[in-house]
This record gives sequence, structure tokens and C-alpha cells, in this order.
Amino acid sequence: MLSSADLHLERALFLAVLIIFFGAGLLCTIIVFIINSIRKKNKKGIYYFFLFLISGIAVLGLAAAYFCMLLM
Repeated sequence: MLSSADLHLERALFLAVLIIFFGAGLLCTIIVFIINSIRKKNKKGIYYFFLFLISGIAVLGLAAAYFCMLLM
């Protein structure tokens, strides 16, 4: 009966990666935007875009390393 079950593990993994990437990127971008707003520093949109990408990729790498260590 297990072979007939449709578990969609690949979709669940893909959605988890997207949630981690966008969650970390958005959280870091919002925090830096608030800090820069308080300090009255004007940054361009490309700064926040690269910050979003770099923080998302960094957290994904850390999460992958963490789960890799758990499985060993």
C-alpha cells in the first residue's frame, strides 16, 4: 500500500527551501531597512536586493550543513 501513496516529498522539500530562503532574506532585509531608516542612511533598492539574495543563500547553506550533520 505504501507504493500507491502519493507523498510528494520533492514538493515538500522544494517548498521548505523556498520558505527558508524567502523567510531569511525578508527578515534580514526588513531588519537592515529599519536600522538604516533610524540612522537616516539612504540606500538604493539594489543594495536591499543583494542583501536579500546573500542572506537567503547564506541561511540556506547553513541549514543544509546543519541537516547534513544531523544525518551523518
